Amino acid sequence: MRILQVVERFPPRAGGVEYNVLYISRELAKLGHDVTVVTSKSVAQQDVPGISNKGLTIRSSLPDLPRHETDNVAVQVYRFTPRLAFYTLYITPGLISHIFQHIQEYDIVHVHSYLHAEPSIVAIASKFKKKPFVLTPHDMISPYGGLRRVIKNFGDKAFGRRLLRSAAALIAVAPANRDECLQLGAREDQIRLIPHGVPREEFEGLKPSVKLLRDLGNPERVVLSVARLVEYKGGQYIIQAIPEILEDYPSTKFVFVGHDDGFGEELVRQAVKKGVYDTCLFTGQISDERLKEFYATADVFVLTSTAETFGIAALESMAAGTPAVLADLGGLSYILREVGGFPIDMHADVAKQIARAVKAIFKNDVDKNIIAQRQKVLDNCSWASVAKQLVSVYEGVLGSGGRP
Repeated sequence: MRILQVVERFPPRAGGVEYNVLYISRELAKLGHDVTVVTSKSVAQQDVPGISNKGLTIRSSLPDLPRHETDNVAVQVYRFTPRLAFYTLYITPGLISHIFQHIQEYDIVHVHSYLHAEPSIVAIASKFKKKPFVLTPHDMISPYGGLRRVIKNFGDKAFGRRLLRSAAALIAVAPANRDECLQLGAREDQIRLIPHGVPREEFEGLKPSVKLLRDLGNPERVVLSVARLVEYKGGQYIIQAIPEILEDYPSTKFVFVGHDDGFGEELVRQAVKKGVYDTCLFTGQISDERLKEFYATADVFVLTSTAETFGIAALESMAAGTPAVLADLGGLSYILREVGGFPIDMHADVAKQIARAVKAIFKNDVDKNIIAQRQKVLDNCSWASVAKQLVSVYEGVLGSGGRP
């Protein structure tokens, strides 16, 4: 099959949606399919002129990425320059033109996200060119608050219901994702539950890094957070929990890995105010290889996000053999139920629960549990398996004549 993947951003932008598209594209190519990714050159919230949740951006600061490249497994990537941003909506004329001009060259189109311009562009082009499309609405999640909730409500009414009904198939990455599709009028027979995966071959042989521990100052314990620095990801709860953890385990390092999407200064301010800044490390975005070292070396992983459609980082931590403390919400609830982990009730005292869970992991022998969890992830949650399930969906759509 000739498969077109459409997504607003793509690596080197770090994020769950971006890595999902990267890995499924590579695995589909390995299966012998001709895969093309169409995306923008954006890698950050404020690199495009316009308005974002971080304020007004006057000048473009887009990175110098090639317009077209082919990676080492023959996935073709086309990147176009966005001209204007309005929160989650990017105006990218080259991308729009490319889709309308070339959509008929592909057997099927798979577009990603919900509160972005690309799905609606694909839906319109699909209707005019009579080409079926599959939608994965990664960012359709109800716990959003504030402005994100307002935008979500507007999107639901303005285009969301029509968009979902016009897709030939919908891919839900977790049950909460599926339920929201149904609430907005999608049909049960449209939806296929296909959770995210991990690159098994990259995680099987991981071991703790002595060098990394030395670089961190040889702490006795390491607590790891992997998430963009934005309020809803919950890094503030970890900082609030640090003093209680340090009471029993004073030689603990708290590592925050992730791109600063506007909340980094506030996290630093909170750490300073709590008197725990010296125990914290904010790395920013790091390489995939370095990230795997952190996963394998950490003693515990924490993610208390209030709006996580799935939570790839949580699954990756378990694949590396690191116990996970997770918010019992959204896609993270699915991971807790299907794989395991330590649940956090986000409607109670979150910081106190984090401290209690982290100290329990430090104190107790959880080797047997995490070994079983790790093997379950490696055996059942590979990107290769995800790609095969997607091929089945694509073939079903084409076999039905592309009817939604």
